[in-house]
Amino acid sequence: MTQSNLPHALTTCGLLVIVMGMVCPRAVVAGQLGGQPVAEDPAQAVQQAGDPSQQNTPNPQLKLSPLETLRRFEPSADEEYTLGAGDEITIQYPGRPELASKDVVGPDGRITLPLAGPIKVADLTREAAGKAIVTAMSAYYTNLTATVEVVRYGSNHVTLLGNVKSPGAIAFEQTPTLLEVLSRGGIETRPDGSVPEQCVIYRGEQVYWVDLQELLTTGSPLADLRLRRNDVIFVPALSTKTVTVMGQVQHPGEISLRHDSTLSSILGEAGGVSDAAGTNPELQIVHRSKGGKTQYIRFKDLLKPTGGMEVSLNPGDIIYVPKSGMAKMGLVLQQLGPFLTMGSFAAFAAH
Repeated sequence: MTQSNLPHALTTCGLLVIVMGMVCPRAVVAGQLGGQPVAEDPAQAVQQAGDPSQQNTPNPQLKLSPLETLRRFEPSADEEYTLGAGDEITIQYPGRPELASKDVVGPDGRITLPLAGPIKVADLTREAAGKAIVTAMSAYYTNLTATVEVVRYGSNHVTLLGNVKSPGAIAFEQTPTLLEVLSRGGIETRPDGSVPEQCVIYRGEQVYWVDLQELLTTGSPLADLRLRRNDVIFVPALSTKTVTVMGQVQHPGEISLRHDSTLSSILGEAGGVSDAAGTNPELQIVHRSKGGKTQYIRFKDLLKPTGGMEVSLNPGDIIYVPKSGMAKMGLVLQQLGPFLTMGSFAAFAAH
């Protein structure tokens, strides 16, 4: 994605709110951090910083290298754990052992104590949860303190989908890392033993492409970057002669790319645009061969009597049809439906 269409991308409702390009020493990162566009190349950032024409602009821009952007995407190594639904906790009250209890954080993020009733503890650290419990119990006890301990991390899981042997939710007792997730899911390798070139990390409404082979070849520690709870990792198929259609189409999934394939024909093979996309959705085409560059095309431009607009498609490209009005990443599992097997769905539902 070029810098000229960054503001446009960030206002587009849909899955591809932030797209990271192939993460390599000269990768393009399409997205923004802190409201500032990121540079296509670290050297470019240095050149622009010393360019008087850039310094005299009304809004000087701080450029970040792709690797620095990926580092910011990675949680801090000492980031404190926050409670989530499914976590089993014990609550101890020093000096009042009779009040001790063992609780499970419910789907609503609450625990229920006999006197205080429901107390929301989700997204709180252990210390903050202890303080919330003391506040709720203060109407019944004075000079009370509470300590919270996690005995089972039921909410600490990520979801692995795509070209792996064991897709589904994977639970961790510690902070999960990318290589741990891929190894536990049984990543499929090529006949020569090499791993897939890329994988995708979905976090909320953000989408990050990670160039696995490049990071592994260079020995970068970011190949095993730390993940966050509820991240979705998608490993594309090894086949290089398909494009993927996602979002509001009748039959999302991978479609073979032929020499005469066009955007219109690909959408046709996907069953056409569904009613949920509205009358004139803005199609988003992520060109993986161009470092994650995203192209935007109005659906009606493909239907003009003069022949409409066509784009060049290459193996590995992704075509995304957003939902009319608002398309949230919270529906990512629906958008990735064709890639879910019965086993992966059952594993995910179990969590």
